Amino acid sequence: MKFRVVGVVIACLLVATSAISPASAGPVRTASSDAGLFGSSDPTYDGVYRQSYALMGLMGAGADVPDSAIAWLVEQQCADGSFMGYRADTSVPCPPSDPATYTGPDTNSTALALAALTITGNGQDAELAAVAAQDWLRQQQTRGGGFPYFAGGAADTNSTGLAIAALGLIDGTKRVRQHASRYLRRTVYGCTAEPVQVGGLPYMAGSLPDALSTTQGLLGLADAFALVPRTQRKAAPKVICDSAGRPTDASSATARWIAAQITASRGWLPNAFAPGEADWNSTALGVIGLVATRTSGRATTLAVAALTENAEAYINDGTSDRPAALGTLTLAAIAASEDPRDFGGIDLPARLLATLQK
Repeated sequence: MKFRVVGVVIACLLVATSAISPASAGPVRTASSDAGLFGSSDPTYDGVYRQSYALMGLMGAGADVPDSAIAWLVEQQCADGSFMGYRADTSVPCPPSDPATYTGPDTNSTALALAALTITGNGQDAELAAVAAQDWLRQQQTRGGGFPYFAGGAADTNSTGLAIAALGLIDGTKRVRQHASRYLRRTVYGCTAEPVQVGGLPYMAGSLPDALSTTQGLLGLADAFALVPRTQRKAAPKVICDSAGRPTDASSATARWIAAQITASRGWLPNAFAPGEADWNSTALGVIGLVATRTSGRATTLAVAALTENAEAYINDGTSDRPAALGTLTLAAIAASEDPRDFGGIDLPARLLATLQK
């Protein structure tokens, strides 16, 4: 069975959350239970992250999503609508966001939770939680248009890309997203940079472009969380810049950078923290972004082949399966018109569901 979709949202499942009043958002908080959480590893830093990607992957594949998994995510929400990496005890109020110590609620967890809750649209609790999450997320936008990782910090490419992608699922967010996209367009390396850098996105302006920042930025620029059928081009388009040297089409320029990196390595994006090694997470996100921009069928083909060959190493850490990797790889398979239930012989949704804590 082939899928011709990009991202994770089935149009008929979109929830018009902007029309719901957030006044009573969120359920009564109780001591946290990890029943319903995907994965058995310590969730301290990635509980909401992996839960969100797992839910999006299952929804994209048309698999049955356990109610307990959605309930777990809703119960993780802070009183102000935000999400943090993980709340060990949901009866204890969330601490304030602190960019100095990287603690408290953050925009990445909130954006991913918002996307997952919007897509599932499972009952009033999920819908109200999505409303509160989008309200909090919108308030974190800086004057320059970008979004910081933690409230009060400096804006960065990764957080901005995720925020745009999530808010793209919500009616009435066009101005917020346009302002954020302008931040990303200012950050893209333009035609005055070294050829290998053109189209790349750095974590913050002034640093070198890297795979994760570029792929997450492209998720926002290409509206990759919206499920719209796309037709791939045969090659990445040439980057055209204005008189100031900035690309006139930031998403195409960024996609071209990703395609060039994948082609040069014969199938993968490099790991910014381990030179010479593959970053399979960025590679999977890169596939989603390339298809979303209808760019470079060859690079997509190479990346999918490499992901297929290395799927087991990506989704399993040697001890247990990684729910976030399974969810992300499921989305990449769907975007590339591959069957996630037979991706290199692996049934990705089934493996993902098998990680659910009872």
